[in-house]
Amino acid sequence: MATLILSAVGSAIGGPIGGTIGAIIGQQIDQNILFKPKGREGPRLQELAVQTSSYGSQIPRLFGKMRVAGTVIWATDLKETRSREGGGKGRPSTTIYSYSACFAVALSSRRIKAIGRIWADGKIFRGAAGDFKTETRFVFHQGGEDQSVVGLIASAEANAGTPAYRGLALAVFEDMDLTEYGNRIPSLTFEVIADDDTVTLADIIADISGQRIAMSPGDAVTGFAAGGENRQAALQVLTDIIPLSFSSSSSAIGRIAAVARSTEAIASDLTIDGDFASTAGQQKIAPAARRTASIAAVPRQLSLRYYDPARDYQSGIQSAFRPGTGRRVLVRDFPAAMAADQARTLAETGLWSEYEERTTWQVAVPLDSRPYRPGKLVQCGRSEGLWRVRECEIGSGFVQLSLMRASANKGLAIADSEQGRIIADTDLRAGSTRLVLVDLPFAIEAPTAVSDSGRLYAAAAGDAGWRNAQLFASGPDGTPGAYIGQIPAPTVIGTASGVLDSASPALFDRVNHIYVDLRNPAMTLVHADDRQLLAGSNIAALGREIIQFAEATPLGDGRFRLSRLIRGLGGTEAEIANHHADEDFVLLDGGSMLEIGAAFYAPFSPVDVLALGRDDLVPVVATIASPGRAVMPWSPVHPAWKFLDGDDLEISWTRRSRAGTIWADHVEVPLAEEAEKYRVELSASDGSELLFLDEPVVPKVVVSGAQIQVFQAGNISNICVKVFQVGAAGRSAPLAFEIAL
Repeated sequence: MATLILSAVGSAIGGPIGGTIGAIIGQQIDQNILFKPKGREGPRLQELAVQTSSYGSQIPRLFGKMRVAGTVIWATDLKETRSREGGGKGRPSTTIYSYSACFAVALSSRRIKAIGRIWADGKIFRGAAGDFKTETRFVFHQGGEDQSVVGLIASAEANAGTPAYRGLALAVFEDMDLTEYGNRIPSLTFEVIADDDTVTLADIIADISGQRIAMSPGDAVTGFAAGGENRQAALQVLTDIIPLSFSSSSSAIGRIAAVARSTEAIASDLTIDGDFASTAGQQKIAPAARRTASIAAVPRQLSLRYYDPARDYQSGIQSAFRPGTGRRVLVRDFPAAMAADQARTLAETGLWSEYEERTTWQVAVPLDSRPYRPGKLVQCGRSEGLWRVRECEIGSGFVQLSLMRASANKGLAIADSEQGRIIADTDLRAGSTRLVLVDLPFAIEAPTAVSDSGRLYAAAAGDAGWRNAQLFASGPDGTPGAYIGQIPAPTVIGTASGVLDSASPALFDRVNHIYVDLRNPAMTLVHADDRQLLAGSNIAALGREIIQFAEATPLGDGRFRLSRLIRGLGGTEAEIANHHADEDFVLLDGGSMLEIGAAFYAPFSPVDVLALGRDDLVPVVATIASPGRAVMPWSPVHPAWKFLDGDDLEISWTRRSRAGTIWADHVEVPLAEEAEKYRVELSASDGSELLFLDEPVVPKVVVSGAQIQVFQAGNISNICVKVFQVGAAGRSAPLAFEIAL
């Protein structure tokens, strides 16, 4: 616009020559004022922490060790997987949908060596040992210029052609399980290891400048992310934070030498004795002028934002303050990973430089052989301190120098600072899976429900980082067969140390105790009072007995002493006397255990299932001999007897029901069997005589005097009685007692 206007005005005033001059001036206005392209800034802290997928996003050049989010450059649609759980014998099955995705993330436009940890939504997704916390296949491409095409991308984009993304370091994920992330691709951040150790500023500057700027090795940082519209913008991010002096190299033509002002020599080999030039030929030169800016223009506070490796590369801020007046606060972003002390020192150095360099001096000196060039330290006559050549303009017979006060940064000591604490997601290994099958006499989620099939549950756990495992039925050759489902979370499981002695199921067991070693030290057990016990707290399977414990005393390293026990819950009193060493202990938790549907096993037949967790090299196998206790009737209780007139013996008992785990309304519980039926066996105490009575249909039977006389004739003083409840699936454990004749 300005080009057209000024060209027309110039032509009207000065003819063709005036039009040309006007066009040139207008072009400069258009390019530098009206239509000046908007500069692009280097990477800010938040840009490295938030994952993007926008076209035109900058891919930084990474140095040292950094944590970046990267840019998603390729992704497939979500892949849906369906599986069925449950079902059988009139119960509906549940269809479970899970999703996975394949995608690639660009991390660096500079070749890098490795990828360390990976975080997903702020939680550890890949540990320092290279273990993934969620199922995925992962491939890393270093970003070399000879990089080959990614096979996964090529297979999906075969018809459209596939770029190799040479010069870009890529992280490629295949079939990443998205269940834990709301069935979406989570926000990932990567610990990128671009160099083996810390990286020096000299290496960073040499790379950004295309090896045109040379600098002696000096200060180093843990990592750095270089970005910007061009090399100059990338370098400016460094020079805004770390004061540098640049000058033409004396050893190589076309190269520039750089030196950090905090490390340059204090002594000066160039002195201006006050012989300032006043004229050059017929031209009169302005006298030397010294100016000092108002202190109000100098920041009162300089705050530096950076990445702190000690806090998992989270952003930190360190501030420097000066005394005196002024309200200006200067905040600068420095996309580097460094220690808090180093960041504080840089802030102090920057603030001191701002203060010292507010004094400038414009002088003209005769043109001679002395090496006047920008960055050179000089001593000017009787002026105190050193001055740095900021600009150098060579005229006819003189040199116009713009000097600024050289700050004494070298005298600054390392500033101690506290980086603060971080509550980081712990990097824990999953470890091998321990799988336990528990045959329960009731359903965990509905204890009063009557089962028409077994209640077989899978409980599993590993080390502290274990999260879940896939469960499979055993195939014909012992390999994983039909998919059963996913064990959703670790269950508190362990191993009993010693043998739990017998006790009455009708009273609190205050005599016995048992030691339990849990699967990993991160697991814990807690106490429970009577009210909590009645509400169902601390129910566990110890071997085949179901118990409750009121006291769980921690002994360290995952070991607990369990005492004040309730024994034989759920009709398991027959197992009280059947304990042995090294039994499985499982805290019954419906939220972490997976019920195995009836379609995957046959009741009262051996069952093998296999689990496959994240760190399992081969599937883990668990076997149970005869599951199906949930369909078996419970043994009767409370036996009573009396002799009637005529020497008949009346024996009675109280029946129990599988639906009677909770006695809510104080009335007779449902029978839970097709019909009420019992089997009663009478025998001599030495087993020499056996009498089987017809199956009664009421909880009472009368033994005739004649039958009693058969035992008395054999000089038998006590008879043993066993009462079984008979159900459709079999008979209960016996109610056994003796009667003296």
